[in-house]
Amino acid sequence: MDTQFTVFDVLQIAEEVQTKAARFCLLAAGRCADEERRELCHSLAEWRLRQRDAWRRIRHQYAERTGECGVFDPDNYVRSHPWTMAGLTGYGTDPNRHSRPTGRETKEQILHDAMRQAQSILIFYQGLKEFARGPDSLLMIDNVIGEEQRHIRRLVHVLEQAQTPDDHCRQLAVVP
Repeated sequence: MDTQFTVFDVLQIAEEVQTKAARFCLLAAGRCADEERRELCHSLAEWRLRQRDAWRRIRHQYAERTGECGVFDPDNYVRSHPWTMAGLTGYGTDPNRHSRPTGRETKEQILHDAMRQAQSILIFYQGLKEFARGPDSLLMIDNVIGEEQRHIRRLVHVLEQAQTPDDHCRQLAVVP
C-alpha cells in the first residue's frame, strides 16, 4: 500500500517542520556572541513558532470540522510519525551536521542560510504533493508552500535593506 497524506497529516508535518526550524534558529541564537545577530536568530525563530501555532490551530479546526485526526498505524510508520517526514527538510535531528550554526556567521550569512533552508522546505513540499490523498491535501500543501514563499520574500526584503543593523531585526518582524 502506498503512503498517502491527508490534510491532517500534512498539517502535522508542517507543524513539526516549523518546530525543527525554530529549534535550529534558537540554537544559532544561543551561539551568537553579539546582540544583533542573536536578535536576528530570535526573530527567525519567532516567525517559525508563530507559523507552527497557525498550522496547529488550522489542524485543530480541521479535526473539529471533519472528525479526522491522526491515527497510529503500525503498518505505515511514515504516516504515523510526522517528525520522520519533517526530518527530511534539512532540519534533521543529527546534532553533528556540518551545517549547524557556529555563532560566527554574519547577518547576511544567517539570512542566506534561512533562505536556503526555506528553499529546501519548498522542495520537500513539492515532492510531498506526489503523496497527497486527494485535492484537499494538495490544496493544503499549496498553502504551506505559499507560506514558505512568503517567508523567503520577507528574508529577501530584509537582506536587501541597506539600513542600520537594528532595523534588520525589526524588518523581519514587520514585513508581511
